[in-house]
Amino acid sequence: MTPKSFVNLGAVALLSALLAIVAFAANNPWSTGRSGGEKLMPGLADTIRQVAGLEVRQGEESVVLERSADGRWSLKSRGGYPADAAKVRALLVGLGQAELVEAKTSKTDRYGALELEDPEPKGAKSRLVRLLGADGKAISEVVLGKKRFAGYGSNQPGGTYVRRPGNPQAWLANIEVDAPAGAKDWVKTAVLSLDSTKIARISIEIPGEQPLKIERPAPAAAAKDAKQDAKDGKLPESVKAGGKTVSPAPEPGKLAFVAFPSEGKKLKDAAAAESLARAIASIDLEDVRKLATPPAVDGVSLFRVESTDGLKATLRVRKEGDAHWLAVTGITGEGDAKKSAEEIAGRTQGWEFRIPSSKAEAILKKRSDLVEAAGS
Repeated sequence: MTPKSFVNLGAVALLSALLAIVAFAANNPWSTGRSGGEKLMPGLADTIRQVAGLEVRQGEESVVLERSADGRWSLKSRGGYPADAAKVRALLVGLGQAELVEAKTSKTDRYGALELEDPEPKGAKSRLVRLLGADGKAISEVVLGKKRFAGYGSNQPGGTYVRRPGNPQAWLANIEVDAPAGAKDWVKTAVLSLDSTKIARISIEIPGEQPLKIERPAPAAAAKDAKQDAKDGKLPESVKAGGKTVSPAPEPGKLAFVAFPSEGKKLKDAAAAESLARAIASIDLEDVRKLATPPAVDGVSLFRVESTDGLKATLRVRKEGDAHWLAVTGITGEGDAKKSAEEIAGRTQGWEFRIPSSKAEAILKKRSDLVEAAGS
């Protein structure tokens, strides 16, 4: 190798090294190179039982939880609705175990990339978490940013970006911490969870609309109706089976509308009754509040549901602005359904639940939504 070639190779190697350093710096602009090891919230693991409250704020959303003397958690900011204690415990344990493993930026103009900006303004992605004592004062607080997932096949650790209020230094903590500011994220979201195959009948009353009724015929009645339909020629086109021409019988026991649709109309969807039943049988909440006394009655839609095992429920839905609020105003059960009815009553009586708009659209069906001209 000539001296000139050796010099050229050396220059190439040096240039490659410089490019590698620049690339690394470009991909890690918030790392200071400092390592941590201290606890995010020192002493919390030992004093976790002293935490009497929890507050999470993110922009315009906020939720405040409190622990009662008997250890039960509830949403103080939602009138004391029961919280899911497992979710609260998971956050407190995670915060108590979290360690600061890698120092990041201390420049406020770089917080946004880590979602550690000021959590107060509308649209903020960061979350302020405050742990409160029995006197309502903060025991500890932290701003949580986005999560960093562990690099596949590399030594890059996963965790959550964090910073302490009043301290400009941002860190990567070694645990993925979940602390949402929405009420639904701290409770068991099911308002109603029924087996739709056991629904026997539904009645729907929407203001300004004719009531709708849905029923599931008893097995004997369904078989009788199938025979009559075959006799009247109302079944689908005949098919060959076993060398004979037969008409396929409809499945017995399917939910169907009573005295609907009217003459000259047909259902857009033959399974519309079953779809409505499934929509009503499973309803989750987005938010919750105390039921007003006396409850508002303007613009209220009523649903009455009965199941084959003895459960009877009355639901009311009303619109307030763009939101739909649902309340279970009555529920009883006999036999096997008694325990289920008592459980639902315990969770829902005295409360009103905001439900997703998509769910409201699925259950607030008008006749005009369900039918079309028979010839179309």
